[in-house]
Amino acid sequence: MSAEQVLHVSTTPTGHRRTLAVTVGRTLTFWEKYTGDGSGWMGRFTSFRAEARLDGPPGALIAAMADLAGRGKLDLPPMGARERVADLLAAAGLLVRRDSTVPWVHLPGHATLTIAPDGRRPAITFASSGASSGASSGGSSSGEDGRRQIVTEYGNIDRLTDHLTAARPESIVDIAPGDRIGRFVAAFTAASHAEVLELYRGLGLEFEEHYERRYRLLNTNREGTGCLFSLTLLVSSIDDKITFTEFYDYGALPGDPGREYGYSAVTPFDSLAPLTAHISARLGLVAVGEGPDGLAACFRALLERGVLGDGRVIESNRNAVAELLVAAGLPWQPDVWVWFNSD
Repeated sequence: MSAEQVLHVSTTPTGHRRTLAVTVGRTLTFWEKYTGDGSGWMGRFTSFRAEARLDGPPGALIAAMADLAGRGKLDLPPMGARERVADLLAAAGLLVRRDSTVPWVHLPGHATLTIAPDGRRPAITFASSGASSGASSGGSSSGEDGRRQIVTEYGNIDRLTDHLTAARPESIVDIAPGDRIGRFVAAFTAASHAEVLELYRGLGLEFEEHYERRYRLLNTNREGTGCLFSLTLLVSSIDDKITFTEFYDYGALPGDPGREYGYSAVTPFDSLAPLTAHISARLGLVAVGEGPDGLAACFRALLERGVLGDGRVIESNRNAVAELLVAAGLPWQPDVWVWFNSD
């Protein structure tokens, strides 16, 4: 990629440094980026990009962009310059790919908003975490900790903003009319999973719910070894996986700065119901429940029956779970974590 060619630099009303630039390699990329310690939703770094594969010398296109910037035609609200340049590239017969880097918006109660206006899946994602997060779509709140997400299409942003600002018009008085993300963030007041569900359902929006639950099945200090040994189960529709891990955490001792080992069996999230059914039938369990809590109940039963536990050969717990997955006809992959303290 060539060196960055800066077209224009300015300071926004929020105090960010706004840079319009072009880089050229196998493709031409226009950058609209914001840096620095300004106020508002953009944080320390936000960028919007338009990329096009070239079919000839880029000089005329770069000159046209520089002309727009020089005449103030790109002095637009966030994402506006990128969109105008994308239109220019498309008018030249080029296929344009849009991409962006937008920071998380932190909300009260350990919640965040992630806004992706383009990319593989343009979306607005509300995420919450903590011991009380629970697990929708078949889960409950009995896991030790977890995350939940509500995802709706980015195309709903204007409808949401119009609804929210109808009740709180004062929330956007200082936001430029063309700043779609800024207006939405300023008007968004929901800070809990339940509030966001109520908002989206009230507007009839389509959305998806995802969750992640982590269960600490066993956590013990092995006397005389300085090792904290644990078994955990992670059930995540967010990352589309179920992970069982046996973990060894050796604290620092004289002559040994400490180290960690983790051995996991990982299977797709779709294995949740069949794995629960297989273990339940194998152990003769009844009424274990559905969703992640049901699977966690099965794994706790494996502990009680001695299939899993402490005092075993390294990797044997992981291997026992792998054997269950194979017996259930489910795919799995091993994963290993190793860390040595270098201090």
